[in-house]
Amino acid sequence: MMNENPQQLKEQGQAAFQRGAYDEALALFEQAAAGFAAQDDAVGQGEMVNNMGVIYRVKREWDTAVTTLAQAQTLFQQAGDVNRQAQTLGNLGDLYAARKKRDNAARCYSQAAALFAQTGDGDKQSQVLRALSLLRLRQGHWLEAMMRMEESLTTAPRLGLGKWLLRVLLRFALGLMGGR
Repeated sequence: MMNENPQQLKEQGQAAFQRGAYDEALALFEQAAAGFAAQDDAVGQGEMVNNMGVIYRVKREWDTAVTTLAQAQTLFQQAGDVNRQAQTLGNLGDLYAARKKRDNAARCYSQAAALFAQTGDGDKQSQVLRALSLLRLRQGHWLEAMMRMEESLTTAPRLGLGKWLLRVLLRFALGLMGGR
């Protein structure tokens, strides 16, 4: 396998992940990360490290997942890839939310939303704002949950009729509550 290029290893790792063969995928992503690092491809290396962090999260190896995702975020930051940095923050937010570390999750989701806004990726910005809204709802922070959901719907590039109506209702309710 050492003769294979990092892109092939990445594809094999993705296939293994889809099959649920997490240990195999992890080994392939580790090899691909080393290959990308040898090519001075920080973005490719960061993608593999991010994938490894997701696997650690799925395997419930929480501390390793946090460390690995933080490493991926650093790689993306150094490479100047703001969108992938935001994706990694979203993954960290999901991890913290699963661990019921809600303040950490909220911080990560907020940072990810701000970075997605910088890149103009309204779809992903909308997704992390929705996650933040649901997190705040679980915490009983109703007003902030409503505000984040309305913001999520406003940043979404496309709204179906149901989501458009929800946005209208949220804006109305927020107006009544003094949130807008």
